[in-house]
Amino acid sequence: MTRRPPGFSALAAVLFLLAARAEALQVKSIEFAGLNEAQILNVRSELSLTDTQLEADTVISENRLDYLMRLAPREVRRGLEAFGYYDAAVESKVIRNGEDVSVQFTVVLGEPVQVRKLSLNVNGEAGKDPVVTSQVDAFLPKQGFVFHHGDYETSKINISRALNERGYFDADLNTHTVEVTRAEHAADIALDWTSGSRYKFGDVRFEGHQFDNSLMEKLVPWEPGQLFDQTELFALQKTLADLDYFAAINVQPLPDQASNGVVPIQVSLTPAKRSIYSLGLRYGTDSGAGFASSMERRWVNRKGHKLFVALNVAQEKSDFTAQYRIPAFSKIEGWYTFRTSIREEQINEITTQYTELAMSRNGRWRGWDLNAGLEYKRERYDDLVTNFHDYSTIVAPVFSAERKKFDDINSPQKGYRFFIETRVGSTAIGSDIDFVQLRSEARYIHSIGFSNRLLLRGELGTTFTSDFDQFPPSQRFYAGGDHSVRGYGYRELGEGIATIVGGKHIAVASVEFEHMFTPTWGAAAFVDAGDAFDEQFNANVGVGLGLRWRSPVGPIRIDIAHGLNEPDQNFRLHISLGPDLQ
Repeated sequence: MTRRPPGFSALAAVLFLLAARAEALQVKSIEFAGLNEAQILNVRSELSLTDTQLEADTVISENRLDYLMRLAPREVRRGLEAFGYYDAAVESKVIRNGEDVSVQFTVVLGEPVQVRKLSLNVNGEAGKDPVVTSQVDAFLPKQGFVFHHGDYETSKINISRALNERGYFDADLNTHTVEVTRAEHAADIALDWTSGSRYKFGDVRFEGHQFDNSLMEKLVPWEPGQLFDQTELFALQKTLADLDYFAAINVQPLPDQASNGVVPIQVSLTPAKRSIYSLGLRYGTDSGAGFASSMERRWVNRKGHKLFVALNVAQEKSDFTAQYRIPAFSKIEGWYTFRTSIREEQINEITTQYTELAMSRNGRWRGWDLNAGLEYKRERYDDLVTNFHDYSTIVAPVFSAERKKFDDINSPQKGYRFFIETRVGSTAIGSDIDFVQLRSEARYIHSIGFSNRLLLRGELGTTFTSDFDQFPPSQRFYAGGDHSVRGYGYRELGEGIATIVGGKHIAVASVEFEHMFTPTWGAAAFVDAGDAFDEQFNANVGVGLGLRWRSPVGPIRIDIAHGLNEPDQNFRLHISLGPDLQ
């Protein structure tokens, strides 16, 4: 037996650890030449070598690296097949820096596989359905195009989805073959569907709701026996969501329970929280500091009535409002609304107090939100300079129309809002004066690049009456403030010398450019101009800069503006909260 010298085992252990350490490699980077970003992303998903980069401390042995490098060319080629390249040439290179390893792949794509034959058929009723045929016509890749797997799968899914959404629940994809001939760089595609008959709408089954069934049935936008269309289900789901009655909504057809070509619809609902209370401090440069409180009863009874009560108290403006709404879901969906309001407001040197009673009917028609109502307003106003006070009663039918379209409610990159309102007062129905008043607003937003927006805003209004001197302050036009001509105080622009008393007409325009430095923070520069006047328009111009914060509670705008019409005009701070198209 050979006797080992003292310390031999310890030395052997150290040498073993050093050898193992020498093989402990880290793949720091994997680079590609000859590929675009989409191709690189797909190739990386196929590479076994990328697993070595998942963790910063992942180490591999020399033997393991050699094995992965032998696999890599085949994996790269497999990742490129999805883009139609089946015989790419791949060269690899390993660059070492001690234990750190970088890998470089140089790829020559070669000739792509192109679609040689394309056979698409939809047999049955769907063959003449314009929605289905439009998806067939849009199919990619077309004959002569590079055979892109992603386009192929997406187009195939789009046709199958269109069949399902149009009610062809028995549709079957009988043939779905792709034959690739590598030597000829050619692909032959054959897809053949049999649609069967199109189903019709059957009965609608509501479950989980808290209302009379008769109320829910009025919300259904289709008639029994109407041909099935998925867009009608989306319309019902949106209507239910807009009502704010439910926390969860699921609208699904039940083709497994269909009979004689009629499919029932299941609507599963979960009630939302019934009452909402809010209380908080508030500040606005137009209203001053104060607090706001409200209570909303989302539904009062099984008929779906709603109640809303709000009390807002601030330095310049305070009000109490109670509003009761009754569903009007037949013909044009909307609400009957009954509202009472009490308000006190400081308008320059005039204090106005009024009580308002109103009833209205609103609804949505062809993309327009329409409203027709009757308002009664009893107002007292006091001029703090002259100590003059008076009373006024206005009774007027009110008609308004609003149209909005945007891609995001809080931070739209493109969108618009148009609003027009008409008030007609008459002594024949109890008003102190006869008048007609028209007012319109327009807002437009357009993105410029990824981080910039152009915001345009305008307001026009006019009053026709022979008794404008008797017109109460709250009904007159004023300009100036956060949402008007910035650089001037709230309702600071109008007719009058010692006291601004408003005008018969108004014209305001605004141009604003916004740049976002991050997804949540940005800045803006703007020019506003406008006036409230009786006879002669005077363009009061305000310019300024602003800070924009897309906060969790909504967009917040902080602006510093300066009026240019008066040399000694001070800079003004304007703070506002809420969506741009509200």
